[in-house]
Amino acid sequence: MLKKILVFDKGGRKERMELIKKNQAPKDFLQSLDSLRENGFKIKHLSSTSAYKKSPLCLIFKPIEEIFSRISNIGLRPLSVFNFSNIINSSDYVVSLTDGFSISLGFYYAFINKKNKIRLAGAFHKLSDYDSKLPKFLKNIYFKIFTIILKRLDFVIFYGEADRTNSIKTFNIETKKTFTIKFGVDTDFWKPFNHSSFESNYIFSIGQDPGRDFNTLLKVNTKKRIHIHTSLIKAQNDNKFEITNGSYHKYKKSLTDLEIRSLYQKSFVVVVPLKNVYQPSGYSVTLQALSCGKPVILTLTKGLWAPQLFKSFENCILVNPYKKEEIEDAIKFLEESKDIYEKICTNARSTAINYFSLENAYASTYELFKKFN
Repeated sequence: MLKKILVFDKGGRKERMELIKKNQAPKDFLQSLDSLRENGFKIKHLSSTSAYKKSPLCLIFKPIEEIFSRISNIGLRPLSVFNFSNIINSSDYVVSLTDGFSISLGFYYAFINKKNKIRLAGAFHKLSDYDSKLPKFLKNIYFKIFTIILKRLDFVIFYGEADRTNSIKTFNIETKKTFTIKFGVDTDFWKPFNHSSFESNYIFSIGQDPGRDFNTLLKVNTKKRIHIHTSLIKAQNDNKFEITNGSYHKYKKSLTDLEIRSLYQKSFVVVVPLKNVYQPSGYSVTLQALSCGKPVILTLTKGLWAPQLFKSFENCILVNPYKKEEIEDAIKFLEESKDIYEKICTNARSTAINYFSLENAYASTYELFKKFN
């Protein structure tokens, strides 16, 4: 008998599906779950960001929960799990694809509903860097809480091998219950422009997570204009920079996937500036840009998710963290060598197709989900 698997993601799934049907959005963020469902898995989706029920318990404890979340900068919200307790308890496995709901799941069933032995799987994008924004006075207690949460989870999912390896060591997690899911992109949607963009007069950068190092990018001197799309820094529009605000979750201010694809395609180069974190930061933007056949200037961080596949000056250009001069040198190098520029464009596209397709992502996701049945 097939196990009932309940999956929580960020939401917006219905809207994305409508856009995909119209060829206006990629399939990247479906996490291969539709393919799993088509191949016999019994999967139900819910959004972890759904509004809380109007119950006395939520009314009393929600303000307290919000205060702790703001003080700690960690989205530990056990009420969000209580909100779905009925449907969770009627499932065989619960899978969270977001950091906040993963820790909330583990906390709820480790501290509040201890007797319930439901199987839990929690995915993390930046577990190694969980305490980067924690106030010092909370670091010890939250380390202990996280250790208990991770022990309660039956499966701990990562998106980068460096984050996985470091987290196992830091929290003494059983290696056999950890898995790394490969991220893949829709190479049919993220495709190259119909002609070379070597003469393009702008550089593009985009990203919303705190692992981005836009401060270094803002110091870069180049004759090309730099367009940054993010909600992390203030809007700007002058001769050197165009900074537009917006994120995927703020639809009115965000760029559409078609607009983002066009910005990738027509840019001279895509820069993905990163802080030196274990988080596999920047992977979606990097892979989308590679799939569009763009040279990517990427920060070589300790959390680079596929270091063996990224070859500097072959399919990308790798630079050291916080080194604006290296970004400047990479831009100048590409400007002065059209042949190498075009070679990197071709190799970037090939790398995306051969190693980061949706098929490759599905294979790694399948390896995890088949353990549920």
